[in-house]
Amino acid sequence: MAADVRSIDAIREWHAALATYGDTLGEALAGVNLELRRAEDWVAEQLARWQRAIRDCEDDVTRCKAELSQRKFPNWDGREPDCTVQEKNLRVARARLEHAEDQVVKCRQWLQRLPKMIDELYGGPGRRLANLVEGALPKALADLARRIGSLDAYAGLRPDYAPA
Repeated sequence: MAADVRSIDAIREWHAALATYGDTLGEALAGVNLELRRAEDWVAEQLARWQRAIRDCEDDVTRCKAELSQRKFPNWDGREPDCTVQEKNLRVARARLEHAEDQVVKCRQWLQRLPKMIDELYGGPGRRLANLVEGALPKALADLARRIGSLDAYAGLRPDYAPA
């Protein structure tokens, strides 16, 4: 097989650029993997945060119920006092509790779904690219370096070759 090589230096530059690209690509893959782990950790932190919020909201609901029950006692004249503020506070506290419970359910769903989604969408292509960067690229760079050495040796044999 014949090759019309006009500049061995251009091939050397390409070899260096390919090596740099491989290093950059490896760092980018590591960064993506780190960000994916961070996303999973963030969802877990949100779950813990909303679980604490549930405990706080349950305390608020209990407090509001107690305030409402204390307020419902009839006055000295036998009339039942106005309890709309306490009832409103209880409704708000229950709504907050319900919201926190919904958020816990969503966080648990995401904790189950996120690893599967990452594996389905990123896992296969990411592993193939990592295998290329870690396995095939070093072999290709070594082969290219060997060929550059062969070209240098061949160029040294030819008296009419003048590097540009």
